[in-house]
Amino acid sequence: MKNFLRLTIISLLLFGCKSYVQVFNTNSSIKTDEKGFYISENDSVKITYSFWKAKGLMTFSIFNKLDKPLYIDWKKSAYIDNSVKLKYWNDEEKSKSISSYGSYLYDGPLLKPGYAVSASRGASVSSTVKVERITFIPPASNYNRSQFFILPIPFFKIDTKARFEEVTRNDNLKKTTKVYKVDYTKENSPLVFRNFLTFSTTEDFETEFYVDNEFYVDEILEMDERHFGQYRKDETKKGGYDIRDENGELLLFSDYEKPSSFYLLIPKEGSLKKRK
Repeated sequence: MKNFLRLTIISLLLFGCKSYVQVFNTNSSIKTDEKGFYISENDSVKITYSFWKAKGLMTFSIFNKLDKPLYIDWKKSAYIDNSVKLKYWNDEEKSKSISSYGSYLYDGPLLKPGYAVSASRGASVSSTVKVERITFIPPASNYNRSQFFILPIPFFKIDTKARFEEVTRNDNLKKTTKVYKVDYTKENSPLVFRNFLTFSTTEDFETEFYVDNEFYVDEILEMDERHFGQYRKDETKKGGYDIRDENGELLLFSDYEKPSSFYLLIPKEGSLKKRK
């Protein structure tokens, strides 16, 4: 009897705590490759972008195409959120923390495009970004950076009159669910963000050049979390073990995953259905 009551309580907790997800799709004048990564390229550098992570993560890889070293001055570079400048580098002797935009700061493992796949944290491929003003990139080498969350908020209030599509639920093909959708142009987008980087082929920066990449949210989807993503088992192994990343975290697989998109796991009270 006690076991039955315990199972009943657990079931009520699981099914009573229904949650939702908002997916943010982005657009840019920058082209994407065949895998969906934004690629910004000139004669000197190739920059590959990926945002897929909860709250979005400005993850990018810089490849030095030259046959000589390349330098980045992070003091002269910035991540810009709706015209608000966030610094990549600060003099830690003068300021040990940046409370004005602390929620944007990402302090997890350094990621490279294509590795930010876990719902909680991505695969660790290096140590946390070292605080340095000038970064040296050898010829024909990559440098990876992941420092700022793109949208560090609990949820975004989309219009309660947003159109929706009734679709088959991914976790249960016998059920349907509503996926709400709102479209934006660059002019009315709720979020326009830029990555401004200052480079030089000389350490004294006598030969500066700049890369200024701009992106904007052009579509927001809202859906039941059960439709958004599922955990899977590795059927090639006996017993069908859950698939995990190299940190031991369960991997969440989603049909909505794209390098140019990101998502928010939102509380029930922030959902469109609850606010109607």
